[in-house]
Amino acid sequence: MENTVNIILLACSVISGFIGYIFVMKIFFVWNRVDLNLLKARVFLDPKFLVRNWAFIFTTGAFIVMRRLLELFDVLKILVLKDISVIFDLMGLAVVVSLVIMAYFWYKIINSSLEHNPEKDAPKK
Repeated sequence: MENTVNIILLACSVISGFIGYIFVMKIFFVWNRVDLNLLKARVFLDPKFLVRNWAFIFTTGAFIVMRRLLELFDVLKILVLKDISVIFDLMGLAVVVSLVIMAYFWYKIINSSLEHNPEKDAPKK
């Protein structure tokens, strides 16, 4: 049973990672068309975006520290848990999902800050 849960958690992490990779690649391909002044205004004038971004950064960092702490406890034999690998994989999934959600929100804000070129964006006749 433990192995099945680990496989499911790892598969979810990999799938989530690929989804995040897609968002990051989409950002990469449109970056040269981004109006940086508009992006700065949208990021720093939207307190909801900033708070959400910091919450995801904090959550990701907290899960990374907790994973390292559990690993340290396991190595030092301070806290012996039977099923530490499931907890470890669950925290890893939380880190990946948190980063993917953050990449999605950045993708949305960057996509809304693109410079529109009327000649390039106009439908072809």
